Amino acid sequence: MSLPVSRLFRRRLSLVFLSTAFLWTLSAAGATTQSGGTLCGGTRWETPYYVQKSDRPGPTVLISGGVHGDEPAGAAAADQIRCWPITSGTLIVLPRANVPGLAAHTRLMPGVTADQANLNRNFPKAGQPGPATGQPADAIWAWVQAMHTDWLVDLHEGTGVHGAGSTSVGSSLIVCPSPEAERMAGRMLDAVNDSISDARKKFVHIGPPVDGSLARAAGEHLKIRAMIAETSINDLPPPGKVKTAKVAVGTAKTKTAKKPSAVPRKQPLSRRVRQHRLMACCLLKELDMLDAKFDPDQMPIALPASPLAKRRPRVALYDAGGTGGQGEFAVERILRDRMEVLHVGPEEITAGALAHFDLLIVPGGSGSAEAKAIGEKGRGQIRHFVENGGGYLGICAGAYLATSGFDWSLKILNAKTVSSHWERGRATLTIELTPEGRRILGDRPGMLEVLYHNGPVVCPAAIKDLPEYHVLAYFRTEVVKKNVPAGLMTGSPAIAIGRFGQGHVVFISPHPEQSAALEDIVRNAAQWGIDGKSPPAK
Repeated sequence: MSLPVSRLFRRRLSLVFLSTAFLWTLSAAGATTQSGGTLCGGTRWETPYYVQKSDRPGPTVLISGGVHGDEPAGAAAADQIRCWPITSGTLIVLPRANVPGLAAHTRLMPGVTADQANLNRNFPKAGQPGPATGQPADAIWAWVQAMHTDWLVDLHEGTGVHGAGSTSVGSSLIVCPSPEAERMAGRMLDAVNDSISDARKKFVHIGPPVDGSLARAAGEHLKIRAMIAETSINDLPPPGKVKTAKVAVGTAKTKTAKKPSAVPRKQPLSRRVRQHRLMACCLLKELDMLDAKFDPDQMPIALPASPLAKRRPRVALYDAGGTGGQGEFAVERILRDRMEVLHVGPEEITAGALAHFDLLIVPGGSGSAEAKAIGEKGRGQIRHFVENGGGYLGICAGAYLATSGFDWSLKILNAKTVSSHWERGRATLTIELTPEGRRILGDRPGMLEVLYHNGPVVCPAAIKDLPEYHVLAYFRTEVVKKNVPAGLMTGSPAIAIGRFGQGHVVFISPHPEQSAALEDIVRNAAQWGIDGKSPPAK
């Protein structure tokens, strides 16, 4: 249900919809029209939207994300939801409402006066039907009115878990009061809470949305059934445990004391995106807009804008149980300009989502913990993915996972560790590329300095059914701590490649992604994992 379109709105509309592309697709449920366009075209606020319309009648649902630039899960989830194959009605998605804020990772809109900087306070207030404040909000508000939407869900993230006592609205559904919206919110909460074992982290029902928000304006002025879905960026410590940090005290001789950590542990982005997907999937299934058997963890890919559009390589970056440190964020920063990087966890891997990707990257942390979190079925899915032509890039812990010497390892690389003593320590070491390494990873002669932190030291595993690996770089120095045998590391593989079935495996023991001037090694290693080709000789 929506209000009549005013003359002022009609004048603004010509500035809102600047380009539209159409594509017809067929599904078991019938024909579906794929269309889209841009808001604020030609400005720094330019952002795409997507419309998927079934030939079967049904409600119109609008899902938006990225209103606040430091809340990436909403934008990522919306971008995935737009690809879902609806069976009735119309699905409209605006994934990145605040493009400059998302690029800058800031909550507020950059370069805007303080009174207009919060996009989610710029929509018509209660008792004030309009206009919206500022160009982005004005364009979005005009567009929402034109879409004649029945339901609106705006995807956000809080900093804490509201149900655990935080003043943040994280892990909640904030609902504009209406009987239908209240009932639907209860079902959506059940859907997401079924995935959460820790009762303290369960999502809760609150409301109404804050005045000036898109959801509040849509609910009050357009009578749309509207809500804000909030995940929580920060995690809670395990029950009964207090997170602590070491603090240096004293002068001549440093001692350590413990105090509560000021930096909370973050929830994996893949988990937060999944929570948004679960709530949106519940809504669309309850409205009979998705097949009851549809699994949102399979992450169907986006349709190209046109048959001639070139698709960027699609990378699945594992970010969940067992990972640690800054490697995950460094890898994404290095690759995102050339490749489409999406975060995945055990649930997506187990559901078979890797079938939609070209490469899986498993970063540092603990190899055995990553294996445990992914689970036996998930590890089987990774093997199947690589065997059938997918790529695998393991760094440090992810390299351990690729080897063949542990009960829990993937056994996709014909290598094993030379010693059970893995805790060698952290140091800056030197590596040297082989001639093949210089062809694949970049022509870098001489010794290269690289960060090392307990990565695997390997030798051939001599497994009959696995091809031998090829060394792209050797360690030329070593670190020896905590009674680890000396002399085993120098001359051992630092970077190696191998094949498993039709796929390609890249093993990286140190951390070039966290080493100055070695980012090209990561890019080129990822590209080889995708296509298995060396760059042409110069």
